[in-house]
Amino acid sequence: MGAPTDNNGSVSSAPLPVCLPSPYSDSGEAAEFFEAEERRELELRLLHHFITIVTYTFPACNEQRYRDLWTIDAVRSGFQHAFLLNAMLAISALHLLSDTRSMTYFYARDEDQVAAERVTKALFLTDTDKGRDLARAHRVYLNTAIRQQREAISKLSPSNADAIFMASLLLSYQSLRLIPDQSNSPSYSPPIQWLKMCKAVATIIQIARPMVHNDSMMALILAYSTEPDFGDEMAMFNPVYRKPFEALLDWSQYPEPCLDQEIKHAYKRTVAYVGGVYRALLNKEPPRSMIRRIVCLGVLAPARYIELLDQGRPRALAILAHHLALSQAIEEHWWFHGVAGRVVYGIKSILPGEWQWAMEWPLSMVRVVEAQS
Repeated sequence: MGAPTDNNGSVSSAPLPVCLPSPYSDSGEAAEFFEAEERRELELRLLHHFITIVTYTFPACNEQRYRDLWTIDAVRSGFQHAFLLNAMLAISALHLLSDTRSMTYFYARDEDQVAAERVTKALFLTDTDKGRDLARAHRVYLNTAIRQQREAISKLSPSNADAIFMASLLLSYQSLRLIPDQSNSPSYSPPIQWLKMCKAVATIIQIARPMVHNDSMMALILAYSTEPDFGDEMAMFNPVYRKPFEALLDWSQYPEPCLDQEIKHAYKRTVAYVGGVYRALLNKEPPRSMIRRIVCLGVLAPARYIELLDQGRPRALAILAHHLALSQAIEEHWWFHGVAGRVVYGIKSILPGEWQWAMEWPLSMVRVVEAQS
């Protein structure tokens, strides 16, 4: 099985996932912000853009059968489940707002000529697009999707499990792109929401998988064979992979409170995963594989690590800086454009002096690309 699943707990004991609050304050419905005709045209534009452009940017969508799940099956499901449709509209508006000019270089490296041609056509907004408040559209549709999905999750059943899974993927994709540009502020907040959303996807898989048929969208995505194989424990968490970053695990040189065996295990496992991503980079894995590795940290890292990150522990923050510094290698993809720099400089700004040494390697990764630009 190529798709990632959380391997930290049993299916039966998994807690019911809860959608996180939206980072935006636009709490109303789209009808409150857009006139009826404007809204109709906007939603048609966003849905068309999702089907014809945005889906080509998803990690495995260079394969037609996988892309059909999004452009045909998921869209059809969206007409029955508003939270899924609104999640599509939100990510489509976000894509139109984002700097996607470098995507052509990404697909050139990926040797995906069809996607390259599609993305090139979408580089420039039409005059009609420029006249639309796409930022507000993104915020409103995202807020609505999150609120509606929260209600759907409280009534999780075989009838909505598939749609909840697909919407959760879309929300997790967007939560990474929503990392705020706070790197010059002492109150920088790391992208913990992204990791929690990814962990929620894993929990939804655990709970909902027994509810869906083998021909469901969820089952087909989980069964879809892609690289890397996240089900291969040794390939993902080989202790050898910790070696380049083993200084982060020096408990005596860099102690912290309440450092019990559970916490040490969480750190070791996460550093091994990050080291595996680094090895994949050195081995020149295809760009789409690197996307999957970067995105799936929240799914595969121990929940305890995310809790430590939420507590602001310096070691946990330094590990995250190392991981997202690796996204500099796929900076051309719109999900990651500018992410490495914002996160690395942001974490550096909040780490205490005794941990500043840990930022040397992440900073070097970011500065290599800065020097080339």
